[in-house]
Amino acid sequence: LGWVLTGGSGEDQVAVRASGVYGRRLNRTPAHPDGPRWQPEGTVLITGGTGGLGGHVARWLARNGAEHVLLVSRRGPDAPGAAELVAELRELGAEATVAACDVADRDALAALLAEHPVTAVVHAAGVTDDHEIGTLDLGTYHAVLRAKALAAANLSELTEDAGLSAFVLFSSIAGVWGSGGQAAYAAANA
Repeated sequence: LGWVLTGGSGEDQVAVRASGVYGRRLNRTPAHPDGPRWQPEGTVLITGGTGGLGGHVARWLARNGAEHVLLVSRRGPDAPGAAELVAELRELGAEATVAACDVADRDALAALLAEHPVTAVVHAAGVTDDHEIGTLDLGTYHAVLRAKALAAANLSELTEDAGLSAFVLFSSIAGVWGSGGQAAYAAANA
């Protein structure tokens, strides 16, 4: 303990146990070039599709064989940069559709999936309107949890029998060890 307190560990946060002193680490796991590689095809739905992360995934999908990318967000075509992203995806060889849908609304999502059958799902949407736990109210907590966790449950249930080639859930490191001022976001991502 004295070694840790005098800065000997070089860490600013540690767990001191009988078996030793531990610091948190994230390590990149290298891709296995010999392993199977997912090949997107058909229509891939991306929630948060017009956002930064969703746009990055959409470009990757277009470059790697997806024929159609369904970009879903609450604002749909009115989202900033949506039209430019669609044009870029078409230049990369994929058709793209932007749809306004709150995927936490099960009925609206079911209607969207009936109109656009999908072969894969990427859930990248989320809400970060959060506060420190002492000032967090139930309305904010509900909105944050709804956008990440309830939407994921709806996507899972409504595509369970679709024979998807991939079902990908993006999460934040906040779900593993928290993040200042993001109590609800951490819970939703966990």
